[in-house]
Amino acid sequence: MDKELNRNTIEAPKVSIVVPVYNVEKYLAKCLDSLIQQTLKEIEIIVVNDGATDNSAQIIEEYAQKDLRIKVVNQVNQGLSAARNSGIEVVTAQYITFLDSDDWLDVDFIEKLYQAAKNNNADIAVGGMKRQREKSFKYRLNFKKEEVYTNLQDKLDICRIPDCCYACGKLFRKELIQNRPFKKGVYFEDVIWTPYIIKDANRLVTVPNTYYFYRANFSSIVKSVQSEKKQHDSYIAKKGIVEFYEANNLNLSSSGKKITKHIFYKFGLPVIKVKESKGYDTTLLFGFLPLYRTKSKPFYEFKKGRKIFFFRDLDSHFYIDIFGIHLGFKNKKQKSYKEAIEFGLTIEKRNPQLIVSLTTFPARINIIHKTINTLLQQTVKPDKLILWLAEEQFLNKEKDLPEILLKLKEFGLEIKWCEDLRSYKKLVPTLREFPDDIIVTADDDLYYQQDWLESLYSAYLKDSKNIYTRRACAVKRKRYYYSVIPHYANQDYKPNYSNQLMGGAGTLYPPNSLHRDVLNTENIKNLIPTYDDIYFWAMALLNETKIGLIKNKDVNLYNVENSQSIALCKINNKKVAMSDKDAFNIMFEKYPQIPALLNKQGDKNG
Repeated sequence: MDKELNRNTIEAPKVSIVVPVYNVEKYLAKCLDSLIQQTLKEIEIIVVNDGATDNSAQIIEEYAQKDLRIKVVNQVNQGLSAARNSGIEVVTAQYITFLDSDDWLDVDFIEKLYQAAKNNNADIAVGGMKRQREKSFKYRLNFKKEEVYTNLQDKLDICRIPDCCYACGKLFRKELIQNRPFKKGVYFEDVIWTPYIIKDANRLVTVPNTYYFYRANFSSIVKSVQSEKKQHDSYIAKKGIVEFYEANNLNLSSSGKKITKHIFYKFGLPVIKVKESKGYDTTLLFGFLPLYRTKSKPFYEFKKGRKIFFFRDLDSHFYIDIFGIHLGFKNKKQKSYKEAIEFGLTIEKRNPQLIVSLTTFPARINIIHKTINTLLQQTVKPDKLILWLAEEQFLNKEKDLPEILLKLKEFGLEIKWCEDLRSYKKLVPTLREFPDDIIVTADDDLYYQQDWLESLYSAYLKDSKNIYTRRACAVKRKRYYYSVIPHYANQDYKPNYSNQLMGGAGTLYPPNSLHRDVLNTENIKNLIPTYDDIYFWAMALLNETKIGLIKNKDVNLYNVENSQSIALCKINNKKVAMSDKDAFNIMFEKYPQIPALLNKQGDKNG
């Protein structure tokens, strides 16, 4: 750890105060003023600069020069838990307390808690706490008298655990916590830590008429939307509380036993909450109106296969699922489109080459230039951009093509000719001609984001042995479910066999990543002629190549205007009369080793 410690200190401090700091320049001065003005003067103030990038570091140094009781610990950013742990490592006083850098204390807070702890030989002294807003406050803890507690249930109840599970606002005997570090890299570290510390304390004393002031979060509703990790960490922490109470035969309120498992937001508002209690998940509208109950699943299973009442803004639709009923509504959003104005291929050639390959058919030949224009404006430029067309569909070859498309050859587009393999043309001919190069497939009806190719190629450079796709479907062995897994819903991005790639969104195939049967045109024509993505997925499994799912910044697919009324897949599937379920079953029968491979992996979906 990169630390620099200012060794200026007061002789024999009675209390050490640990203050983690990260980008709080607006509130830091008030926090530090409340410490240097404490009525108990024999203190040391350990300020841990956790890699702040604002003016916090300068403010800390200014205060350290004015008050020799301030020790400064500088470290690279590691989070609140690591900062607290770093502070604990250098304390010298008999008692320790924590103060968050956007909060502050009554001037007598430290002295009153210290005297109460000493007079009562207590391991923990607890003061009052106020949640402070701009024009109002609310008591979180408010004690009427100094009183000692030794029974675990009483200690937890008087501290309002788990509702007020804070490490702050308490004074701890050093021996009680110096070997009990906070867990790093998680939210709600106090919830995981505090109950166990209180359990280990022989005596806990409450201290009236002095307060820790906790600054309320003034951020907007939209900014308060919890990330997937924050929701996960909250669930794990609160689940741990329930298990702690059960293991110690303690009484926990019914509300305390209800754990929020997930929150579904729409427009920044919590529309649906799923709460777990007594082995059941209850889905609530707006957090209070019960909709239905289901038997609770382990958290990872719930996240993997949840089919809950929810909204989803995806592609050109809004989707709403209500009690298993799936509704879709058109969304008019579109990606902005502009024509390429410069050469769209890389000048310095790679080895292996990075080739973008796609195909189209006569009904879309007059609009495909829009898609190709977006492929010519990528942040990472390909070595080749190839459009494959079937000779029998364009008998006069380039004479049958629109001038606006042919003009794109000046910017790097290559137009090549092959037999009609329907949508398989986007990959198979390129594989034949460039077997040792990297091939990325695209569809002919989308506007591609400028970082589209970069996201795929970056994943390949980190680990070149896997296929990478920007969208996938989850496949079960023998039976299957077929559903889009956008980046915010998928929990495991590690490459695996059950990620059935969706080539239109963009899929990168490293050299020699597919089984040799991928070039068997008789197979293609006779097995599943209209489901190329399923076929390519099967060829990956047969080659024992795993498929990784890219974490997209923008998960949406942006369709070219008027392209969906002439979707090739709809035309083909109608002609062949085959469903995706039929396609999976055909491949499982043709290649019985595919289910065996899924089973061998031990995939959770299998």
